[in-house]
Amino acid sequence: MRTPAISTSELYNTIDLLIKTDTPLFIHGSPGIGKSYIVADVAQKRGLTLVDVRLSQMDPVDLRGIPSIKEEQTVWMPPVFFPKDPDSEGILFLDELNAAPPSVQAAIYQLVLNRQMGEYLLPKGWRIICA
Repeated sequence: MRTPAISTSELYNTIDLLIKTDTPLFIHGSPGIGKSYIVADVAQKRGLTLVDVRLSQMDPVDLRGIPSIKEEQTVWMPPVFFPKDPDSEGILFLDELNAAPPSVQAAIYQLVLNRQMGEYLLPKGWRIICA
């Protein structure tokens, strides 16, 4: 079954609605049609920070971070590109999800669905968009 296409203006409206309702979004379309541009444009127009992560170039450890010892326990140091400021707002754009290795896809679903990956918790003001 083929997903119906939507216009660019409908995509802008949909992104705005889903940002307001804190609903993760997956944009599917052919390469080069402007998905990344539209997400960056929405972030810029709303004054939001944009973190663009290309998942096809990642390994699961790149997302989970590396282990460290703190108070005689193992803790995971999240990657530098994940937002850390609890008062910040932005869009975490997880691009090339469908081209990522299955192990990366499995790891990122925890973040998309639960806003958490291991010990890392995505700040409340951040929204997730995948493509």
